[in-house]
Amino acid sequence: MEGSNPHGESVYSRMNRGHRAAAILLASLCLLPSWLPAQRKPAPPPSRYAYRMEVDAKSLPPGVTVREVVDGNSTRHFIRNAGTTPLIINEVFSNQQLVGGAKLVEGKVYGWFPNGVPMEGKTHLKGWQAPFGDIVETLLFLPREPAKITEGRRPGLGNAVPADEPGVIGARHGDAPYEIKVTIRYRLNDEYGK
Repeated sequence: MEGSNPHGESVYSRMNRGHRAAAILLASLCLLPSWLPAQRKPAPPPSRYAYRMEVDAKSLPPGVTVREVVDGNSTRHFIRNAGTTPLIINEVFSNQQLVGGAKLVEGKVYGWFPNGVPMEGKTHLKGWQAPFGDIVETLLFLPREPAKITEGRRPGLGNAVPADEPGVIGARHGDAPYEIKVTIRYRLNDEYGK
């Protein structure tokens, strides 16, 4: 019989078995990277310095307040705007397009969703939206870590603490640029050198 071998297998059976083996081998090779440990950039070492941000209440627009929450060595600031003029903070731009931010106005917080709210049934809601209900405040934070924190990652630093530094958090109040003034107060970090 043409196309068979002494064991009774056809050429097509042998090809199918070969294709199956190749498919299993290919699938195994594709999954192999998921079994290997991930090659990630390691976290930076702890800085010699830690910092605490203090907000200058006098620099806040009318109707805006900041609440400070201290939990051990961690301090968080929550900002609220009861006024009628919108305050926009934490703006994030990509290719000169707004892709994220928070708008506070009349006791509510709105998030910026350029492509719609990422929830089933809400993707048609684009722009400034409050999809999670009436949230009255949001986090206020520096746009980036102070330079002294990065400098403090060098090994062998002494116990001298950097002097306090003034800083600003950029915002928009209405249509005008606005700066919320802060003071950055440094202290030694207990985690340094561990």
